[in-house]
Amino acid sequence: MFAEERYVRIMEVVNQAGKATVAELSEALGVSQVTVRRDLEKLEEKELLLRTHGGAMALHAHVSEVAHEKSFSEKAEALVEEKERIAEAAAKLVGDEDAVMLTPGTTSMLIAKRLVGKKGLKIVTNAANIAVQIGNYADLDVILIGGKLRRKSFALVGPLAEEALQSIRVDKLFLGVDGFDLEEGLTTPNLAEASMDRRMLSIAKEVIVVADHTKFGKVFFSHVAPLDAVHTVITDRGLGKDICDRIRDLGIQLIVT
Repeated sequence: MFAEERYVRIMEVVNQAGKATVAELSEALGVSQVTVRRDLEKLEEKELLLRTHGGAMALHAHVSEVAHEKSFSEKAEALVEEKERIAEAAAKLVGDEDAVMLTPGTTSMLIAKRLVGKKGLKIVTNAANIAVQIGNYADLDVILIGGKLRRKSFALVGPLAEEALQSIRVDKLFLGVDGFDLEEGLTTPNLAEASMDRRMLSIAKEVIVVADHTKFGKVFFSHVAPLDAVHTVITDRGLGKDICDRIRDLGIQLIVT
């Protein structure tokens, strides 16, 4: 098969499904994964598709989604009841004396409220709004990680923030994500937040993803981690049974609220 023929076939597969992995394209074309990756590079150069971690996505279906990041207020207004239930289930996993890390996000803020009353907690966060929200409670030891403020999410990011995490270890990380895809893993629109998330993952004994059902099947610009970094997922009843089964098949504990 000539290169031009492969290009046409790749575009057919990617545009029809919206996305495809390197392995899927390799099988469909009967060529090596090295050849597929080289072809994807050429097609991206021609601005015909968007390469992702492990594959490619169709521009017409996903390019605006990949680049777009909603504001905190936009996120806060969406799926409030579902996020409340996710937060309640998350708080039940936290015991007295635990060291807990919360990433920025509307669900994390709801979790923080439900941790009030537990004894001897250490709560580490790089979310300025979460620290302010729970900072007045005497029974919580709140550690705010400093750095450059991202006004869109109230996250503190950058080298200063990442360096501060080097001397910290936590029992549980509650990780909010924008995208959870069975092939691409965990993703978010912003590179700095993705880098910070990866550093948080490296210092947590247990990683718990908190995400409503709309986050699943989504892929964004910045790759955070593969799914094998995740121990538990907490989501709502809107997530389809087939995706639930596939998550469990990966050995991840799934809590559906």
